[in-house]
Amino acid sequence: MHEKSCPIHPSQIPSWKKYLRGVLRIIILINAIYQIIAGEVFFGILALLALIILVAPWFFTKHRICVVPIDIEILFLFVVFFELIMADAYSFYSLVPYYDKFMHLLVSFVVGLVGMVIIYTFYALGKLQASTGVMFALIVLITMGLGAGLEMAEYFYDQALYPLIGPYLPTGLTQGSMVASPLADTMEDLFVDTLGGVLGAAIGIILIKREEKKGRELEMLDELEALASGNDGYEKE
Repeated sequence: MHEKSCPIHPSQIPSWKKYLRGVLRIIILINAIYQIIAGEVFFGILALLALIILVAPWFFTKHRICVVPIDIEILFLFVVFFELIMADAYSFYSLVPYYDKFMHLLVSFVVGLVGMVIIYTFYALGKLQASTGVMFALIVLITMGLGAGLEMAEYFYDQALYPLIGPYLPTGLTQGSMVASPLADTMEDLFVDTLGGVLGAAIGIILIKREEKKGRELEMLDELEALASGNDGYEKE
């Protein structure tokens, strides 16, 4: 059996991060339950499942990981809130003209930021030999690839799956928007995905380098190093 990996003791987490995480969890939980009661069962259940996955990593990893790095959890809680609650349950995709672009920017930014920190973790552990520029380019390309994959998945859903399962799900067609044709919307999404990946990776590098100048490690990086190495990041009493 794998040993538990708890990179940061709860007492070492800044209070404001714990409060922010708690507030986001409560907001998502309340809105998910409300949506189920109000009839939006599909999106309410998805939000609950996403919340459960984030708050119970020990169960889904067979006790190998007992805590998700709090910075990563907060970022993904924001994504869950703005996507499953605001965009889907409250129909912001159809009510707010450019909300789709905001979500593409947010998701690609999170992917770029977390991806940059993860790849730098492998570099710090000696498992990857690459310059910062190469790591930056790699994360941007991965983000672009994920964005393109998402657009392909949306096209496949609209053309092949929606005619079959669309009537049974509370989701409409995924391509196109209130202000653009499907083709224009797809190309704009790809550009926004790229921008988000660039911003996320760049900010990741800035944060890492800033902490290095102070003679410290970025907290998220320290946690990920502990998880990757399978060791606890604090002394056990």
